[in-house]
Amino acid sequence: MRGIGNAVERHWRHAMHGEARHPPVDAALTLRAARDTAADAAFLYALYVATKAAETAAMPIDAAGKDFLLRMQYRSMTATYRRDYPAARFEIVELAGEPIGQIITDVGRCCVTYVDIALSPVVQGRGLATALMLRMLEEPRRLGLPARVNVLATNAASLKLCERVGFVKLADVPPFVRLEWRAGG
Repeated sequence: MRGIGNAVERHWRHAMHGEARHPPVDAALTLRAARDTAADAAFLYALYVATKAAETAAMPIDAAGKDFLLRMQYRSMTATYRRDYPAARFEIVELAGEPIGQIITDVGRCCVTYVDIALSPVVQGRGLATALMLRMLEEPRRLGLPARVNVLATNAASLKLCERVGFVKLADVPPFVRLEWRAGG
């Protein structure tokens, strides 16, 4: 994860003439298809590790053991997503051309499912996730479909984000909460 944080912070220090300022929410937030390249693979794994940092910090195993466990979990998660959502779009979220996250979207006949949404902890708390979700919800609005997402019940920040952009709880499916958004809802 250090690589993600350092790259993003270096970019913004350079862009702001040596000062470490946070980019504005309305900065160039874009999506691009994830590519089958070493750079994207490294970024996506580092992003996964970064999002699991709090969980792994308390593990009573050495760094090599944590890395082994995280690599296994990441491979399993990715394979499961590809198996369960074979038509899903795997996209990299970029801010001013720098990768900061990923979103996996499956557009089905009856709904748009956000399979996974992750932003680097380095850029969290700046309104970027809200801006991203509001932009992403334009697709189901245009298609006349509901949007669905499963959020870990313990992920208070993501649950608040989803509520803020209009998702409502459909069901508890431990360890997740299933949420749905409808245009005009």
